[in-house]
Amino acid sequence: MNELLVFNIQKYSLHDGAGIRTVVFLKGCPLHCLWCSNPESQRAVPELIYRKSKCLGKDKCGLCENSCPLARMRFDDYGEAVPDFSVMNFGNDYSWTSVCPSKALGVSGEYKSIDDILDVVEADSAFYRDGGGLTISGGEPLMQSASVDLLKEAKARFINTAVETCGCVDTDTLLHAALYLDKIFFDIKSVDDVKHKEYTGQGGVLIRYNLEALVNAGYASLITVRTPVIPRFNDCEEDLSAIVKYLKRIGIDRWEKLTYHRYGVGKYEMLGRPYLLKE
Repeated sequence: MNELLVFNIQKYSLHDGAGIRTVVFLKGCPLHCLWCSNPESQRAVPELIYRKSKCLGKDKCGLCENSCPLARMRFDDYGEAVPDFSVMNFGNDYSWTSVCPSKALGVSGEYKSIDDILDVVEADSAFYRDGGGLTISGGEPLMQSASVDLLKEAKARFINTAVETCGCVDTDTLLHAALYLDKIFFDIKSVDDVKHKEYTGQGGVLIRYNLEALVNAGYASLITVRTPVIPRFNDCEEDLSAIVKYLKRIGIDRWEKLTYHRYGVGKYEMLGRPYLLKE
């Protein structure tokens, strides 16, 4: 399959690799980090987005009530639309949301061909002269096997490439992708597997195995490890020092701490999900 499920393409990024980058965000992730700022990236299917502040209400509009093929759009006592996210058929055809004139309803996730993606990336090639280029992110971009084909084609077009990975991916896919990468941003969130599973849904054994596989394959010079510092998860000297000790042992000397933020909290409401670190 020569298509990728994309939920955003961000231009002119300065924080996702060298120079000015175009970041392609791909849907699907094996982790479900409680602090995730891109919750729309987690499910590997298109899904409904509802922006409550944009809803015109039943008195002025009401078009969605009869347009939803699942008949799961209703209106509350204030005339505002209330989608029943619990029974929405994720991955279904959401073309019916186009009936919404205010764009309160939308879809996160669109299938795009590799050529279409790279056409968008190459449109800004004039800005890549100082090391800029393409970064694939997510979610976990390497969950989609065609991401390797995207990187390969980007290199064939002389585009600098980078990936932001959680590391919880198939090892062979990761090593294959590394052949076409100029930079690898690799998350190590914790080396405590109990904590890691509690806060992300998965243990960290495969993640560390994959990081070491990259080092052993000769890619250490491409790697910068990143650690989001999360309250009550890993924001203490003991946890952070354990990460540093581990990285030194395997031969990684580039490490960045990422500050916790709440920029993605509003997205949870748009997806009908709770933000579990609210307090």
